[in-house]
Formats: sequence, structure tokens, C-alpha cells
Amino acid sequence: MRMILDTDPGNGVPGADVDDGLAIGLALRSPEIELEAITVVAGNVAVDRGVRGALEVLEAAGATHVPVHRGASRPLVQDPTAWRARLDGRRDEESAREHWRHLPVSRTALAADPTPAARVLVDRVDERPGEITVLAIGPLTNIATAMAIDPEWSQKIKQLVVMAGAFDVPNVLHELNAAYDPEATHVVLNSGAPLLIVPLDVTLRTFMRLGDVDRLDAAGTPLATYLGRTARPWITWLAERFGEDGCALHDPLALAALLDPAVIGTRTARVDVELRGRLTRGRMVSWDDEVLRGDLELPDLSPVLIADRVDNDLFMPLLLDRLTS
Repeated sequence: MRMILDTDPGNGVPGADVDDGLAIGLALRSPEIELEAITVVAGNVAVDRGVRGALEVLEAAGATHVPVHRGASRPLVQDPTAWRARLDGRRDEESAREHWRHLPVSRTALAADPTPAARVLVDRVDERPGEITVLAIGPLTNIATAMAIDPEWSQKIKQLVVMAGAFDVPNVLHELNAAYDPEATHVVLNSGAPLLIVPLDVTLRTFMRLGDVDRLDAAGTPLATYLGRTARPWITWLAERFGEDGCALHDPLALAALLDPAVIGTRTARVDVELRGRLTRGRMVSWDDEVLRGDLELPDLSPVLIADRVDNDLFMPLLLDRLTS
């Protein structure tokens, strides 16, 4: 499976999710995947920190042949100031500083390839039309930009798998990857691409706990050690701040669904994102042909697949066995 992974890794950053790094690690330890490139977008962290995070994982895995490309530093239209204040502000919290205080500073001699992310997405797919699967596990700015460069791009990819959205999750008005750049999300959902969406509705049913981190540490490989030491403070911080028993595995689940489709169940629906609502801007909405629509003018969109079930008995062994190999 030829793959480009579009991501916003925050491994090692106080208060930032580590699931992107775990997903990159899973891709590198999966023989079914030929990782053509990693493209980085601003979201979980600022884009330059995301580039560094991707390079750190590659170096730990000994996968220095995989190129990393810097992508969009901000959304297409939306001012990211409020999102950045919320996400970056965690670094200054005393509790975050305390949990990450003893994490060794990772350094890498690797450097990003200067070719912009969207250009790489277009060129690699053009070279092998119908063969490239794109896994997008950050905001969709790079993907939408590729679609703007090449209007036929969405029909040239083999599949687009997106970790984004929250359709029916209590107390979640919108999800970061969909809402950080709603206009980009709208472009992608209206593109007609062969799309699988893996939303919070299923990813929040997955957990990595400290016992799993112990297993990474015990594996003793440079990659497992790196992933374990960056995951541990994230999990302990979540426990202290939110009372969570572990961290959700949003992005690794999206990748695992490609490795073993039995890991998830799916439904088919039409999906778009709200662009105007005062309370709902950035929220993804799904409906089927039997929806009670009243006087709503629903767009005529192609149906897509949405993950709606997860089998943790399949998923967790797959993830941990490969990350510790």
C-alpha cells in the first residue's frame, strides 16, 4: 500500500496529543505500507514544531529515507488565533510543565525536504494515479490546497482516509481537525474523493494506558522507547487534569482501519461541514436519504464511509505488537 501521511505531530510538546507520532510509528512498522512521504500541517502544534516531531519519529525508527515536507502554517480563511491560544497556551500551564519537565529534549540531525507539502501531494499522485492512499490525520489545509492545484486530484487517489469530526459525542461542539480549517474541510467533503471518515465517535472508545506505555518501554527499541517516553507525560497529564484513564488513539485507529478493515465497522452517509453557525461553525454533519429535512436545502453530495464501531480486541494487539517489534 503506497501512502502519503498528512499530519500535525505534537510528540514531546507539553499539553499536546501524541497520537500522530504513534500513527507514524505504526506506519513505519507495518510491512504492508510503503510510506512515500510525510506532509505536515499546522493544527495540534505549529507547523514547524510538527515538522520537527515527524523528523524525530523517523530518526528513532531509522527511517531516514522518508521525506518530510512542510505544509500550511495557517487555515485557508479562518483566523487561527483563538485555536492557537488554546492549544499553545497549554505549554505554559504549571501542570503541563511539571509532567513534561523530565522528558529528555529530543534532537535530530534530519531536515525537511524543501518541496511544499501540497506540491508533493499533487506530484506523487500524478506519478502513480490510482495507487496512492492518503491518510490525513490533521486539519485538512494541505489536502484542500492539493485539490485546488489539481482539480482532478480527488479522482486520482486510491483512497482518502480522514481522522476528523464528531457526529454524536456529548459536549463536543466540534473537533479540531475539522474545525481548525472549516473551509478546507468543506472542500474535501465536497470533492467526491473516495473517502473514509474516522470520527471521535469511535476514536474516543480507544485507550492507551500506562501499562501499554510500560510495554513500549520494555521493548527496548529506539522507536518504542521514544514513543513511550513521549506518551507517558501526556497520559499522566490527562489523568490529572480530566480524570482520564489513558489517552484516546484517534490517529492510530485511522491507520489501523487500513491495515485490517475488521478493526472498524462503517455506515454510509452524506457529510458536510457547517460554515456559518454561531454555535456550530466547523461541525461536521451527516445524513442519509431518509433524513427528515423540513425546508433544509441539503447539498447533493456523494455518499462516504464513516467508521461507527471499533473492535478493541483486534485494534490494541495490532498496535502494540507492531510498535514493540
